[in-house]
Amino acid sequence: MNRSLRHAAAALLPATLLASAALVMSGTASRAEAPPGPDDPAAAAATWSISKLTEGTHASGDHGLTADIVLGLAATGTAGDTQRAASDWLEANAGDYITRGAPGSGTVFAGGTAKLALVAAVEHRDPGDFGGHDLTGLLLGRLQESGRFTDAAPTGDMSNQFTQSLAVLALDRTGDVPDSAVDFLASTRCPDGGYPLSLRRNPDRCTSDTDSTGLAVQALLAVGRTADAEPALDWLEGRQRENGGFGYDTTSDPNSNSTALAVQALVAGDRDEAAERGLAWLRSMQVGCAGEAGDRGAVGYQEPVADGMALRATAQAIPALAGVPLGDIDAADSAPGAVLIDCAPGGGPGGGPGTPGDPQGASEGGSEGTSDGTADGASDGTSDGTSEGASGGTSDGASAGASDGASDGAAQGAEGGDAASGTPGTAGGASAQGPSAGGTDTAGGPGGNDPAPQGGSGGSGGLAATGSSSLAVLGGAAALLACGAAVCLVARRGRAAR
Repeated sequence: MNRSLRHAAAALLPATLLASAALVMSGTASRAEAPPGPDDPAAAAATWSISKLTEGTHASGDHGLTADIVLGLAATGTAGDTQRAASDWLEANAGDYITRGAPGSGTVFAGGTAKLALVAAVEHRDPGDFGGHDLTGLLLGRLQESGRFTDAAPTGDMSNQFTQSLAVLALDRTGDVPDSAVDFLASTRCPDGGYPLSLRRNPDRCTSDTDSTGLAVQALLAVGRTADAEPALDWLEGRQRENGGFGYDTTSDPNSNSTALAVQALVAGDRDEAAERGLAWLRSMQVGCAGEAGDRGAVGYQEPVADGMALRATAQAIPALAGVPLGDIDAADSAPGAVLIDCAPGGGPGGGPGTPGDPQGASEGGSEGTSDGTADGASDGTSDGTSEGASGGTSDGASAGASDGASDGAAQGAEGGDAASGTPGTAGGASAQGPSAGGTDTAGGPGGNDPAPQGGSGGSGGLAATGSSSLAVLGGAAALLACGAAVCLVARRGRAAR
Protein backbone atom coordinates (compact mmCIF):
# COMPACT_ATOMS: atom_id res chain seq x y z
CA MET A 1 0.00 0.00 0.00
CA ASN A 2 1.49 3.37 -0.94
CA ARG A 3 2.09 6.10 1.63
CA SER A 4 -0.90 8.27 0.73
CA LEU A 5 -3.39 5.39 0.77
CA ARG A 6 -2.04 4.02 4.03
CA HIS A 7 -2.14 7.48 5.57
CA ALA A 8 -5.82 7.79 4.63
CA ALA A 9 -6.57 4.35 6.03
CA ALA A 10 -4.68 5.08 9.22
CA ALA A 11 -6.74 8.20 9.76
CA LEU A 12 -9.82 6.01 10.15
CA LEU A 13 -8.29 3.68 12.75
CA PRO A 14 -8.62 5.83 15.88
CA ALA A 15 -12.30 6.54 15.21
CA THR A 16 -13.12 2.87 14.87
CA LEU A 17 -11.59 2.15 18.26
CA LEU A 18 -13.44 4.66 20.43
CA ALA A 19 -15.79 2.15 22.00
CA SER A 20 -13.22 -0.57 22.60
CA ALA A 21 -10.63 1.87 23.96
CA ALA A 22 -13.12 3.41 26.36
CA LEU A 23 -13.90 0.00 27.81
CA VAL A 24 -10.32 -1.06 28.47
CA MET A 25 -9.91 -0.94 32.19
CA SER A 26 -6.73 -0.73 34.18
CA GLY A 27 -8.02 -3.03 36.87
CA THR A 28 -8.41 -0.36 39.53
CA ALA A 29 -11.76 0.93 40.70
CA SER A 30 -10.75 4.58 40.44
CA ARG A 31 -9.92 4.31 36.77
CA ALA A 32 -12.96 2.20 35.98
CA GLU A 33 -15.22 4.90 37.36
CA ALA A 34 -13.42 7.83 35.70
CA PRO A 35 -15.10 9.59 32.78
CA PRO A 36 -13.74 8.66 29.37
CA GLY A 37 -11.16 10.84 27.71
CA PRO A 38 -11.52 13.23 24.79
CA ASP A 39 -13.17 12.05 21.59
CA ASP A 40 -9.94 12.75 19.68
CA PRO A 41 -7.15 11.57 21.99
CA ALA A 42 -4.38 12.34 19.50
CA ALA A 43 -5.50 15.95 18.96
CA ALA A 44 -5.94 16.43 22.71
CA ALA A 45 -2.42 15.11 23.35
CA ALA A 46 -1.08 17.43 20.67
CA THR A 47 -2.75 20.44 22.27
CA TRP A 48 -1.41 19.57 25.70
CA SER A 49 2.13 19.16 24.36
CA ILE A 50 1.96 22.61 22.75
CA SER A 51 1.13 24.11 26.13
CA LYS A 52 4.48 22.84 27.42
CA LEU A 53 6.68 24.43 24.76
CA THR A 54 9.02 27.22 25.72
CA GLU A 55 8.05 30.38 23.83
CA GLY A 56 5.85 28.17 21.69
CA THR A 57 8.84 26.92 19.71
CA HIS A 58 10.88 24.30 21.55
CA ALA A 59 10.97 21.84 24.45
CA SER A 60 13.37 23.65 26.76
CA GLY A 61 16.18 23.44 24.25
CA ASP A 62 15.83 19.66 23.77
CA HIS A 63 16.27 19.15 20.03
CA GLY A 64 15.14 15.53 19.96
CA LEU A 65 12.04 16.10 22.04
CA THR A 66 11.14 19.16 19.96
CA ALA A 67 11.45 17.03 16.83
CA ASP A 68 9.23 14.36 18.39
CA ILE A 69 6.57 16.98 19.10
CA VAL A 70 6.72 18.30 15.53
CA LEU A 71 6.23 14.77 14.19
CA GLY A 72 3.34 14.24 16.61
CA LEU A 73 1.58 17.45 15.59
CA ALA A 74 1.99 16.59 11.92
CA ALA A 75 0.53 13.13 12.55
CA THR A 76 -2.67 14.75 13.87
CA GLY A 77 -2.92 17.27 11.05
CA THR A 78 -3.26 20.10 13.57
CA ALA A 79 -1.24 23.08 14.80
CA GLY A 80 0.48 23.86 11.53
CA ASP A 81 1.58 27.23 12.89
CA THR A 82 3.31 25.59 15.83
CA GLN A 83 4.87 22.99 13.57
CA ARG A 84 6.39 25.76 11.50
CA ALA A 85 7.64 27.69 14.52
CA ALA A 86 9.22 24.60 16.07
CA SER A 87 10.73 23.54 12.74
CA ASP A 88 12.19 27.04 12.36
CA TRP A 89 13.79 26.62 15.79
CA LEU A 90 15.19 23.22 14.83
CA GLU A 91 16.57 24.66 11.62
CA ALA A 92 18.22 27.56 13.43
CA ASN A 93 19.78 25.20 15.97
CA ALA A 94 20.49 22.21 13.74
CA GLY A 95 24.23 22.61 14.02
CA ASP A 96 24.19 22.09 17.77
CA TYR A 97 22.18 18.90 17.39
CA ILE A 98 24.28 17.47 14.57
CA THR A 99 27.57 18.13 16.35
CA ARG A 100 26.35 17.62 19.90
CA GLY A 101 27.20 21.19 20.68
CA ALA A 102 30.72 21.02 19.28
CA PRO A 103 30.71 22.89 15.95
CA GLY A 104 33.94 22.63 14.02
CA SER A 105 34.90 19.41 15.78
CA GLY A 106 34.01 17.15 12.89
CA THR A 107 31.39 15.44 15.03
CA VAL A 108 28.37 14.04 13.21
CA PHE A 109 25.65 12.59 15.40
CA ALA A 110 24.04 10.32 12.81
CA GLY A 111 20.88 9.62 14.81
CA GLY A 112 20.13 13.29 15.42
CA THR A 113 20.93 14.11 11.80
CA ALA A 114 18.51 11.40 10.65
CA LYS A 115 15.74 12.67 12.90
CA LEU A 116 16.19 16.22 11.61
CA ALA A 117 16.11 14.92 8.04
CA LEU A 118 12.85 13.09 8.77
CA VAL A 119 11.31 16.24 10.27
CA ALA A 120 12.46 18.29 7.26
CA ALA A 121 10.84 15.82 4.86
CA VAL A 122 7.61 15.60 6.86
CA GLU A 123 7.40 19.41 6.95
CA HIS A 124 8.20 19.67 3.23
CA ARG A 125 11.47 21.45 3.80
CA ASP A 126 14.69 20.67 1.99
CA PRO A 127 16.83 18.10 3.87
CA GLY A 128 19.66 19.16 1.58
CA ASP A 129 19.64 22.66 3.02
CA PHE A 130 18.21 22.63 6.51
CA GLY A 131 19.62 25.53 8.46
CA GLY A 132 22.54 25.54 6.04
CA HIS A 133 23.25 21.83 6.56
CA ASP A 134 23.01 19.10 3.93
CA LEU A 135 21.41 16.47 6.14
CA THR A 136 21.15 13.94 3.32
CA GLY A 137 24.80 14.38 2.43
CA LEU A 138 25.88 14.12 6.06
CA LEU A 139 23.98 10.86 6.50
CA LEU A 140 25.30 9.31 3.31
CA GLY A 141 28.77 10.40 4.37
CA ARG A 142 28.39 8.26 7.51
CA LEU A 143 27.33 5.14 5.56
CA GLN A 144 29.90 2.40 5.96
CA GLU A 145 30.69 -0.29 3.40
CA SER A 146 28.62 -2.69 5.49
CA GLY A 147 25.52 -0.53 5.06
CA ARG A 148 25.58 0.72 8.64
CA PHE A 149 25.31 4.40 9.57
CA THR A 150 27.78 5.43 12.25
CA ASP A 151 28.65 8.51 14.27
CA ALA A 152 31.80 10.54 13.83
CA ALA A 153 32.91 11.77 17.24
CA PRO A 154 35.99 11.99 19.44
CA THR A 155 34.21 9.86 22.01
CA GLY A 156 33.56 7.07 19.55
CA ASP A 157 30.61 5.61 17.70
CA MET A 158 27.40 5.39 19.69
CA SER A 159 25.04 4.56 16.84
CA ASN A 160 22.51 1.76 17.17
CA GLN A 161 19.27 0.42 15.79
CA PHE A 162 17.49 3.74 16.23
CA THR A 163 20.16 5.44 14.16
CA GLN A 164 19.85 2.88 11.37
CA SER A 165 16.04 2.85 11.27
CA LEU A 166 15.67 6.62 11.41
CA ALA A 167 18.23 7.05 8.63
CA VAL A 168 16.35 4.57 6.42
CA LEU A 169 13.04 6.34 7.16
CA ALA A 170 14.51 9.77 6.40
CA LEU A 171 16.36 8.82 3.22
CA ASP A 172 13.34 6.92 1.92
CA ARG A 173 11.46 10.24 1.86
CA THR A 174 13.95 11.74 -0.59
CA GLY A 175 14.54 8.60 -2.64
CA ASP A 176 18.17 8.42 -1.49
CA VAL A 177 18.09 5.33 0.72
CA PRO A 178 20.87 2.91 -0.34
CA ASP A 179 19.97 -0.76 -0.73
CA SER A 180 22.96 -1.63 1.45
CA ALA A 181 21.48 0.35 4.37
CA VAL A 182 18.18 -1.53 4.15
CA ASP A 183 19.96 -4.86 3.77
CA PHE A 184 22.05 -4.14 6.85
CA LEU A 185 18.97 -3.24 8.87
CA ALA A 186 17.19 -6.43 7.83
CA SER A 187 20.27 -8.52 8.60
CA THR A 188 20.30 -7.48 12.26
CA ARG A 189 17.17 -9.43 13.14
CA CYS A 190 17.60 -11.82 16.04
CA PRO A 191 16.81 -15.55 15.73
CA ASP A 192 13.56 -15.01 17.65
CA GLY A 193 12.28 -12.56 15.02
CA GLY A 194 12.72 -9.29 16.91
CA TYR A 195 15.38 -6.62 16.47
CA PRO A 196 18.08 -5.60 18.96
CA LEU A 197 19.30 -2.17 19.96
CA SER A 198 22.97 -3.08 19.65
CA LEU A 199 24.37 -3.62 16.17
CA ARG A 200 27.50 -5.42 17.22
CA ARG A 201 26.70 -8.65 15.45
CA ASN A 202 27.09 -11.15 18.25
CA PRO A 203 24.56 -13.92 17.56
CA ASP A 204 24.90 -15.25 21.10
CA ARG A 205 23.92 -11.88 22.53
CA CYS A 206 21.25 -10.75 20.11
CA THR A 207 18.57 -9.46 22.46
CA SER A 208 15.34 -8.27 20.89
CA ASP A 209 13.45 -5.40 22.50
CA THR A 210 10.11 -3.79 21.79
CA ASP A 211 11.34 -0.31 20.93
CA SER A 212 14.05 -1.33 18.49
CA THR A 213 11.73 -3.86 16.89
CA GLY A 214 8.88 -1.36 16.56
CA LEU A 215 11.09 1.22 14.89
CA ALA A 216 12.86 -1.29 12.62
CA VAL A 217 9.52 -2.68 11.44
CA GLN A 218 8.30 0.80 10.52
CA ALA A 219 11.47 1.45 8.52
CA LEU A 220 11.36 -1.91 6.73
CA LEU A 221 7.70 -1.55 5.79
CA ALA A 222 8.26 2.01 4.58
CA VAL A 223 10.73 0.69 1.98
CA GLY A 224 8.62 -2.32 1.05
CA ARG A 225 10.58 -5.05 2.86
CA THR A 226 7.49 -6.84 4.15
CA ALA A 227 9.10 -10.28 4.33
CA ASP A 228 11.78 -8.95 6.67
CA ALA A 229 9.17 -7.27 8.86
CA GLU A 230 6.69 -10.14 9.24
CA PRO A 231 8.74 -12.21 11.76
CA ALA A 232 9.20 -9.06 13.84
CA LEU A 233 5.47 -8.35 13.77
CA ASP A 234 4.88 -11.90 15.00
CA TRP A 235 7.43 -11.26 17.75
CA LEU A 236 5.64 -8.09 18.82
CA GLU A 237 2.25 -9.79 18.96
CA GLY A 238 3.76 -12.53 21.08
CA ARG A 239 5.07 -9.95 23.59
CA GLN A 240 1.85 -7.97 23.98
CA ARG A 241 0.44 -8.12 27.51
CA GLU A 242 -3.10 -9.18 28.34
CA ASN A 243 -4.05 -5.55 28.95
CA GLY A 244 -2.81 -4.55 25.50
CA GLY A 245 0.34 -2.70 26.57
CA PHE A 246 3.99 -3.42 25.82
CA GLY A 247 7.02 -3.26 28.09
CA TYR A 248 10.52 -2.61 26.83
CA ASP A 249 11.28 -6.30 27.34
CA THR A 250 9.53 -9.35 28.72
CA THR A 251 10.29 -8.47 32.33
CA SER A 252 9.33 -4.78 32.41
CA ASP A 253 5.88 -3.33 32.96
CA PRO A 254 4.02 -1.78 30.03
CA ASN A 255 4.85 1.84 29.29
CA SER A 256 3.53 4.40 26.83
CA ASN A 257 6.71 4.84 24.80
CA SER A 258 7.26 1.16 24.03
CA THR A 259 3.54 0.64 23.44
CA ALA A 260 3.41 3.58 21.01
CA LEU A 261 6.26 2.25 18.88
CA ALA A 262 4.71 -1.21 18.86
CA VAL A 263 1.29 0.17 17.89
CA GLN A 264 2.75 2.17 15.01
CA ALA A 265 4.52 -0.97 13.75
CA LEU A 266 1.35 -3.06 14.08
CA VAL A 267 -0.68 -0.43 12.22
CA ALA A 268 1.90 -0.32 9.44
CA GLY A 269 1.86 -4.13 9.26
CA ASP A 270 -1.96 -4.41 9.20
CA ARG A 271 -2.07 -6.30 12.49
CA ASP A 272 -5.32 -4.55 13.34
CA GLU A 273 -6.52 -6.50 16.38
CA ALA A 274 -3.22 -6.18 18.23
CA ALA A 275 -2.97 -2.51 17.22
CA GLU A 276 -6.46 -1.84 18.61
CA ARG A 277 -5.59 -3.42 21.94
CA GLY A 278 -2.39 -1.40 22.20
CA LEU A 279 -4.19 1.80 21.28
CA ALA A 280 -6.81 1.13 23.94
CA TRP A 281 -4.06 0.75 26.55
CA LEU A 282 -2.47 4.03 25.45
CA ARG A 283 -5.79 5.80 25.82
CA SER A 284 -6.08 4.46 29.34
CA MET A 285 -2.84 6.33 30.10
CA GLN A 286 -4.27 9.68 28.99
CA VAL A 287 -5.52 12.28 31.45
CA GLY A 288 -9.17 12.77 30.58
CA CYS A 289 -11.93 15.17 31.48
CA ALA A 290 -11.84 14.15 35.15
CA GLY A 291 -8.28 15.48 35.46
CA GLU A 292 -7.07 18.99 36.22
CA ALA A 293 -7.82 21.34 33.35
CA GLY A 294 -4.16 21.96 32.59
CA ASP A 295 -3.36 18.23 32.54
CA ARG A 296 -6.08 17.04 30.17
CA GLY A 297 -4.70 15.40 27.07
CA ALA A 298 -1.35 14.43 28.62
CA VAL A 299 -0.28 10.79 28.30
CA GLY A 300 1.55 9.38 31.30
CA TYR A 301 4.41 6.93 31.11
CA GLN A 302 2.83 4.19 33.19
CA GLU A 303 -0.01 6.03 34.89
CA PRO A 304 -2.47 8.64 33.56
CA VAL A 305 -0.72 11.53 35.25
CA ALA A 306 0.94 14.69 33.90
CA ASP A 307 4.20 14.33 35.78
CA GLY A 308 7.80 15.02 34.79
CA MET A 309 7.86 12.16 32.29
CA ALA A 310 4.60 13.01 30.59
CA LEU A 311 5.81 15.38 27.87
CA ARG A 312 8.21 12.84 26.44
CA ALA A 313 5.67 10.04 26.76
CA THR A 314 2.96 12.19 25.17
CA ALA A 315 5.13 13.34 22.27
CA GLN A 316 5.95 9.78 21.33
CA ALA A 317 2.41 8.53 21.87
CA ILE A 318 0.71 11.10 19.62
CA PRO A 319 1.45 9.43 16.25
CA ALA A 320 0.30 6.08 17.64
CA LEU A 321 -2.91 7.62 18.99
CA ALA A 322 -3.45 9.09 15.52
CA GLY A 323 -2.83 5.67 13.96
CA VAL A 324 0.02 6.94 11.77
CA PRO A 325 3.38 5.14 11.41
CA LEU A 326 6.50 7.31 11.14
CA GLY A 327 6.84 6.47 7.46
CA ASP A 328 3.41 7.93 6.71
CA ILE A 329 3.43 11.22 8.64
CA ASP A 330 2.90 14.19 6.34
CA ALA A 331 2.36 17.79 7.45
CA ALA A 332 1.09 18.98 4.07
CA ASP A 333 -2.57 19.42 4.96
CA SER A 334 -2.23 20.44 8.60
CA ALA A 335 -4.74 22.99 9.88
CA PRO A 336 -2.99 26.14 11.15
CA GLY A 337 -4.35 25.97 14.69
CA ALA A 338 -4.48 23.48 17.52
CA VAL A 339 -7.75 22.26 18.96
CA LEU A 340 -9.48 23.19 22.16
CA ILE A 341 -9.89 20.42 24.72
CA ASP A 342 -13.46 21.07 25.74
CA CYS A 343 -14.88 19.30 28.77
CA ALA A 344 -17.43 21.90 29.90
CA PRO A 345 -21.05 20.79 30.47
CA GLY A 346 -22.97 21.27 27.26
CA GLY A 347 -19.82 21.60 25.23
CA GLY A 348 -19.08 25.25 26.01
CA PRO A 349 -15.67 26.77 26.44
CA GLY A 350 -13.82 24.49 28.51
CA GLY A 351 -10.90 23.41 30.49
CA GLY A 352 -8.21 22.41 28.16
CA PRO A 353 -4.62 23.37 28.60
CA GLY A 354 -4.94 26.77 27.07
CA THR A 355 -6.03 28.56 23.98
CA PRO A 356 -5.65 26.49 20.85
CA GLY A 357 -2.20 26.97 19.45
CA ASP A 358 -1.18 29.21 22.29
CA PRO A 359 1.72 28.01 24.39
CA GLN A 360 -0.13 29.42 27.32
CA GLY A 361 2.75 29.91 29.54
CA ALA A 362 4.24 26.74 28.58
CA SER A 363 6.34 25.71 31.40
CA GLU A 364 9.56 27.30 30.46
CA GLY A 365 12.13 24.81 31.07
CA GLY A 366 9.60 22.40 32.01
CA SER A 367 10.02 19.88 29.37
CA GLU A 368 11.61 16.86 30.57
CA GLY A 369 14.80 15.67 29.42
CA THR A 370 17.90 17.13 28.15
CA SER A 371 19.10 17.18 24.74
CA ASP A 372 20.54 14.13 23.28
CA GLY A 373 23.74 13.16 24.45
CA THR A 374 23.81 14.82 27.70
CA ALA A 375 22.62 13.94 31.05
CA ASP A 376 23.85 10.53 31.35
CA GLY A 377 20.92 8.45 31.50
CA ALA A 378 18.52 10.86 30.60
CA SER A 379 17.05 10.45 27.31
CA ASP A 380 14.87 8.24 25.62
CA GLY A 381 14.61 5.51 23.47
CA THR A 382 13.19 7.21 20.67
CA SER A 383 16.05 9.27 20.68
CA ASP A 384 18.02 8.84 17.74
CA GLY A 385 19.93 5.99 18.57
CA THR A 386 20.02 5.93 22.18
CA SER A 387 21.60 2.91 23.27
CA GLU A 388 21.10 -0.50 24.41
CA GLY A 389 17.94 -0.11 25.94
CA ALA A 390 17.26 2.97 24.56
CA SER A 391 13.89 2.61 23.84
CA GLY A 392 12.28 5.39 22.46
CA GLY A 393 10.09 5.96 19.81
CA THR A 394 11.43 8.63 17.81
CA SER A 395 14.55 9.22 19.57
CA ASP A 396 17.70 9.44 17.77
CA GLY A 397 19.95 6.87 18.87
CA ALA A 398 21.96 8.94 21.04
CA SER A 399 23.30 7.41 24.12
CA ALA A 400 26.21 8.79 25.45
CA GLY A 401 27.87 6.13 26.86
CA ALA A 402 25.99 3.52 25.78
CA SER A 403 25.96 2.21 22.48
CA ASP A 404 27.28 -0.62 20.79
CA GLY A 405 30.51 -0.39 22.42
CA ALA A 406 29.19 -1.14 25.77
CA SER A 407 28.38 -4.54 26.88
CA ASP A 408 25.20 -5.42 25.41
CA GLY A 409 23.05 -6.46 28.12
CA ALA A 410 24.06 -4.12 30.68
CA ALA A 411 20.85 -4.17 32.44
CA GLN A 412 19.37 -3.61 29.14
CA GLY A 413 18.65 -0.24 29.98
CA ALA A 414 21.58 1.07 31.46
CA GLU A 415 23.35 2.41 28.69
CA GLY A 416 21.94 4.77 26.54
CA GLY A 417 19.64 7.43 25.86
CA ASP A 418 17.24 7.36 28.58
CA ALA A 419 17.35 6.74 32.06
CA ALA A 420 16.22 3.39 31.96
CA SER A 421 13.36 3.32 34.20
CA GLY A 422 14.74 4.36 37.47
CA THR A 423 13.00 6.25 40.17
CA PRO A 424 10.85 8.98 38.76
CA GLY A 425 12.68 12.20 38.73
CA THR A 426 16.16 10.84 38.91
CA ALA A 427 18.19 11.53 35.92
CA GLY A 428 19.70 8.39 35.00
CA GLY A 429 18.63 5.76 37.30
CA ALA A 430 18.89 2.66 35.38
CA SER A 431 16.88 -0.28 36.30
CA ALA A 432 16.12 -3.57 34.85
CA GLN A 433 12.98 -2.04 33.60
CA GLY A 434 15.03 -0.71 30.86
CA PRO A 435 14.55 1.71 28.23
CA SER A 436 11.42 2.83 27.51
CA ALA A 437 11.16 5.56 29.81
CA GLY A 438 11.58 8.66 28.26
CA GLY A 439 11.91 9.84 25.14
CA THR A 440 14.06 11.59 22.96
CA ASP A 441 17.53 11.65 22.47
CA THR A 442 19.73 12.26 25.23
CA ALA A 443 22.45 10.42 26.27
CA GLY A 444 22.09 8.22 29.04
CA GLY A 445 21.04 4.86 29.63
CA PRO A 446 19.60 2.71 27.22
CA GLY A 447 16.07 3.17 27.67
CA GLY A 448 15.44 4.93 24.59
CA ASN A 449 11.82 5.20 24.75
CA ASP A 450 11.67 6.17 28.24
CA PRO A 451 10.82 9.53 29.37
CA ALA A 452 14.23 10.57 29.71
CA PRO A 453 15.77 12.83 32.15
CA GLN A 454 13.16 11.91 34.50
CA GLY A 455 14.82 8.71 34.73
CA GLY A 456 12.16 6.37 33.98
CA SER A 457 9.28 5.41 35.80
CA GLY A 458 10.04 2.94 38.26
CA GLY A 459 7.37 1.11 39.94
CA SER A 460 4.96 -1.10 38.30
CA GLY A 461 2.88 0.53 35.73
CA GLY A 462 -0.24 -0.29 37.54
CA LEU A 463 -1.51 -2.10 34.50
CA ALA A 464 0.97 -4.85 34.09
CA ALA A 465 -0.72 -7.74 35.73
CA THR A 466 -4.29 -6.65 35.63
CA GLY A 467 -6.96 -7.84 33.30
CA SER A 468 -10.41 -6.47 32.77
CA SER A 469 -13.23 -8.28 34.42
CA SER A 470 -16.82 -8.19 33.26
CA LEU A 471 -17.57 -5.76 36.07
CA ALA A 472 -14.86 -3.45 34.85
CA VAL A 473 -16.31 -3.51 31.35
CA LEU A 474 -19.77 -2.72 32.69
CA GLY A 475 -18.26 0.14 34.68
CA GLY A 476 -16.65 1.46 31.53
CA ALA A 477 -19.95 1.32 29.67
CA ALA A 478 -21.64 3.21 32.48
CA ALA A 479 -18.93 5.84 32.30
CA LEU A 480 -19.58 6.26 28.60
CA LEU A 481 -23.28 6.86 29.25
CA ALA A 482 -22.49 9.27 32.05
CA CYS A 483 -20.41 11.32 29.69
CA GLY A 484 -23.62 12.58 28.13
CA ALA A 485 -24.04 14.98 31.06
CA ALA A 486 -20.58 16.44 30.73
CA VAL A 487 -19.50 16.52 27.13
CA CYS A 488 -15.97 15.20 26.67
CA LEU A 489 -14.88 16.21 23.24
CA VAL A 490 -12.13 17.87 21.41
CA ALA A 491 -13.72 20.67 19.41
CA ARG A 492 -11.65 21.52 16.42
CA ARG A 493 -11.37 25.25 16.52
CA GLY A 494 -8.38 26.14 14.41
CA ARG A 495 -7.00 29.59 14.82
CA ALA A 496 -7.03 31.76 11.76
CA ALA A 497 -3.70 31.64 9.98
CA ARG A 498 -1.42 34.42 11.01
